[in-house]
Amino acid sequence: MKAITLILSLFVGLFTYAQNDVKIVKQGSMYKVTYFHENGKVAQTGFIDADKKMQGTWTAYDLKGEKKSIGEYKDGKKTGTWYFGKNTNLVTQVDYGTDYRVASVYKLKSDNSQLADSDTEE
Repeated sequence: MKAITLILSLFVGLFTYAQNDVKIVKQGSMYKVTYFHENGKVAQTGFIDADKKMQGTWTAYDLKGEKKSIGEYKDGKKTGTWYFGKNTNLVTQVDYGTDYRVASVYKLKSDNSQLADSDTEE
Protein backbone atom coordinates (compact mmCIF):
# COMPACT_ATOMS: atom_id res chain seq x y z
CA MET A 1 0.00 0.00 0.00
CA LYS A 2 2.86 2.38 0.84
CA ALA A 3 4.45 1.67 -2.53
CA ILE A 4 1.23 2.52 -4.37
CA THR A 5 0.88 5.75 -2.39
CA LEU A 6 4.48 6.70 -3.19
CA ILE A 7 4.04 5.99 -6.91
CA LEU A 8 0.78 7.96 -7.06
CA SER A 9 2.44 10.87 -5.24
CA LEU A 10 5.28 10.91 -7.77
CA PHE A 11 2.89 10.89 -10.73
CA VAL A 12 0.72 13.64 -9.24
CA GLY A 13 3.85 15.72 -8.57
CA LEU A 14 5.13 15.26 -12.11
CA PHE A 15 1.73 15.97 -13.63
CA THR A 16 1.28 19.12 -11.55
CA TYR A 17 4.77 20.33 -12.55
CA ALA A 18 4.00 19.78 -16.24
CA GLN A 19 0.85 21.88 -15.98
CA ASN A 20 2.95 24.88 -14.94
CA ASP A 21 5.21 24.62 -18.01
CA VAL A 22 2.63 25.10 -20.79
CA LYS A 23 -0.66 26.99 -21.00
CA ILE A 24 -3.00 26.35 -23.95
CA VAL A 25 -6.12 28.45 -24.56
CA LYS A 26 -8.52 27.87 -27.47
CA GLN A 27 -9.18 31.04 -29.45
CA GLY A 28 -11.55 30.40 -32.34
CA SER A 29 -10.07 27.69 -34.55
CA MET A 30 -6.57 28.26 -33.13
CA TYR A 31 -4.87 27.60 -29.81
CA LYS A 32 -2.72 30.19 -28.04
CA VAL A 33 0.27 28.41 -26.52
CA THR A 34 2.48 29.85 -23.79
CA TYR A 35 5.58 28.00 -22.60
CA PHE A 36 7.22 28.95 -19.30
CA HIS A 37 10.78 28.83 -18.00
CA GLU A 38 11.38 27.00 -14.71
CA ASN A 39 11.48 30.39 -12.95
CA GLY A 40 7.87 31.06 -14.03
CA LYS A 41 8.70 33.68 -16.67
CA VAL A 42 7.24 33.28 -20.16
CA ALA A 43 9.62 31.44 -22.49
CA GLN A 44 7.59 31.47 -25.73
CA THR A 45 4.16 32.47 -27.01
CA GLY A 46 2.36 31.81 -30.25
CA PHE A 47 -0.46 29.95 -31.95
CA ILE A 48 -0.98 26.43 -33.24
CA ASP A 49 -3.76 25.11 -35.42
CA ALA A 50 -5.87 21.96 -34.99
CA ASP A 51 -3.11 19.97 -36.76
CA LYS A 52 -0.61 21.15 -34.10
CA LYS A 53 1.31 23.27 -36.64
CA MET A 54 2.73 26.62 -35.54
CA GLN A 55 0.97 29.56 -37.18
CA GLY A 56 1.35 33.33 -37.07
CA THR A 57 3.61 35.34 -34.78
CA TRP A 58 5.79 33.53 -32.24
CA THR A 59 7.85 35.38 -29.66
CA ALA A 60 10.61 33.90 -27.46
CA TYR A 61 11.91 35.39 -24.21
CA ASP A 62 15.05 34.82 -22.13
CA LEU A 63 15.05 33.87 -18.44
CA LYS A 64 14.71 37.53 -17.43
CA GLY A 65 11.62 37.99 -19.59
CA GLU A 66 13.36 40.05 -22.27
CA LYS A 67 12.39 39.40 -25.87
CA LYS A 68 15.04 37.39 -27.73
CA SER A 69 13.29 36.55 -31.02
CA ILE A 70 10.13 37.23 -32.95
CA GLY A 71 8.92 35.89 -36.26
CA GLU A 72 6.17 34.25 -38.26
CA TYR A 73 5.24 30.64 -38.88
CA LYS A 74 3.07 29.33 -41.70
CA ASP A 75 2.03 25.67 -41.68
CA GLY A 76 4.67 24.91 -39.05
CA LYS A 77 7.58 26.50 -40.97
CA LYS A 78 9.40 29.79 -40.45
CA THR A 79 8.48 32.41 -43.02
CA GLY A 80 9.07 36.10 -43.66
CA THR A 81 11.38 38.22 -41.51
CA TRP A 82 12.61 37.03 -38.12
CA TYR A 83 14.50 39.14 -35.58
CA PHE A 84 16.98 37.78 -33.04
CA GLY A 85 18.71 39.64 -30.20
CA LYS A 86 18.20 40.78 -26.64
CA ASN A 87 16.62 44.23 -26.71
CA THR A 88 20.04 45.63 -27.53
CA ASN A 89 21.26 48.07 -30.15
CA LEU A 90 22.36 45.26 -32.46
CA VAL A 91 20.07 42.48 -33.64
CA THR A 92 20.12 39.95 -36.42
CA GLN A 93 17.46 39.92 -39.11
CA VAL A 94 16.86 36.67 -40.97
CA ASP A 95 14.64 36.61 -44.05
CA TYR A 96 13.07 33.31 -45.05
CA GLY A 97 12.25 32.81 -48.72
CA THR A 98 9.14 31.28 -50.24
CA ASP A 99 10.70 27.82 -49.98
CA TYR A 100 11.15 28.34 -46.19
CA ARG A 101 14.94 28.46 -46.52
CA VAL A 102 17.07 31.32 -45.24
CA ALA A 103 17.23 33.90 -48.02
CA SER A 104 19.37 36.53 -46.27
CA VAL A 105 20.85 37.50 -42.91
CA TYR A 106 21.57 41.08 -41.79
CA LYS A 107 22.94 42.79 -38.71
CA LEU A 108 20.86 45.83 -37.77
CA LYS A 109 21.62 49.06 -35.94
CA SER A 110 19.28 50.42 -33.28
CA ASP A 111 17.45 52.46 -35.94
CA ASN A 112 16.82 49.19 -37.89
CA SER A 113 19.17 50.21 -40.71
CA GLN A 114 21.53 47.55 -42.03
CA LEU A 115 25.19 47.63 -41.12
CA ALA A 116 27.64 47.92 -43.98
CA ASP A 117 29.94 44.92 -44.46
CA SER A 118 32.84 47.00 -43.12
CA ASP A 119 30.86 47.65 -39.91
CA THR A 120 30.70 43.93 -39.14
CA GLU A 121 34.39 43.15 -39.67
CA GLU A 122 36.44 42.55 -36.55
